[in-house]
Amino acid sequence: MTIRRVTEPEFERVLELSEYAFQYSVPNSERNDRLEKMKQAEIWGDYDGEELISKLHILPFQVSVDEKLIHMGGIASVATWPEHRRKGSVSSLLSTALASMKKNGQIISFLHPFQIGFYRHFGWELIASYKKYKIPSEHLFRYDHVDGRVRRLNYHEGIEGLNTVYEHYFKEYNGLLKRSTDWWKDRVLSKDIVAAVYYNVAGEMNGYVLYSIKDSVFKVEEMIYANEEARRGVWNFISQHDSMVKEVCLTLPESDRQAYLLKDPRISQTIHPYFMGRIVEVEAYLNKIGCVSAEPLTLTIEDRFAEWNTGTYEISTDGVKKVATQGDLCMDIQTFTAAMVGAVPLDFLYETEKIQGKKKTLETFQHCVSKKSTLFYDFF
Repeated sequence: MTIRRVTEPEFERVLELSEYAFQYSVPNSERNDRLEKMKQAEIWGDYDGEELISKLHILPFQVSVDEKLIHMGGIASVATWPEHRRKGSVSSLLSTALASMKKNGQIISFLHPFQIGFYRHFGWELIASYKKYKIPSEHLFRYDHVDGRVRRLNYHEGIEGLNTVYEHYFKEYNGLLKRSTDWWKDRVLSKDIVAAVYYNVAGEMNGYVLYSIKDSVFKVEEMIYANEEARRGVWNFISQHDSMVKEVCLTLPESDRQAYLLKDPRISQTIHPYFMGRIVEVEAYLNKIGCVSAEPLTLTIEDRFAEWNTGTYEISTDGVKKVATQGDLCMDIQTFTAAMVGAVPLDFLYETEKIQGKKKTLETFQHCVSKKSTLFYDFF
């Protein structure tokens, strides 16, 4: 078996494998466009002679962590022909992908798992979930004294303004994708999605909702707002549909508390584990987020699939450096990732022995860890 970069003349074979593995078909009229978009990815394949037996794509993105943009490698379209599965091909591809992302400065990686346990084995960890509400229309209500207005946008209209409101959430959450105009057009604002925008009395766009209506269900894909006034304005717009829908289904951050504001919060509320992440290069990540500590802190990290990460890191006022000692705190790369992006509280990780070591050092480590929770709305 040989692992190498897939070349452009081989893209058709890559697409055929994706169609088979993910059970879809690309019409001939769209095939050339799909093949052209493959050029945006770094595609690695495992070959038996000239036969492509498995492959994965690395997509170049940026995500926000504590309002710093970090280069992220998005792992996508991992697929193997059935007759070649369970032979270690994907394991080899993921190891190759980690080395490639390190080389390219993609110090963190995200993916959407078919099975969380499978990717945990390779160092990825659950970092983003979302909350889904199902609200019967009789629970809808409207706020008084909301002075702005809501306007539905035409298809692909107002992307710059939508993106400005979306990036307001960089201040509130970690993990959000930096969206390009093409990403908005191709992946966010599909033809069945309607964008409705809230403007304040000064005419400034302060909030929006992306939604669809089908079979008497108002389905919210994104609801983002810069302030409480905008939240109320967007909510009032949703509630104005009470006579034409039976239910509102909202996808919101896991930490959302809007159900509390209902007259009767006893509605369907479910948490959906969504995206996984893993830090690709520990030292580069700690330096990127500007991790320093007035009290010297040492962390020992274990990473079985990216051996360059395994070791002890000393964090001080001088920055970060690798040292040849045992750390005050020890953890694997999955736990380290979840802690650093704010996906799981440090106290919980320590109590459950995901983090081991001196408890008095935990408070020092807390200063290095983000205080924001995580959110990821996109898909790849």
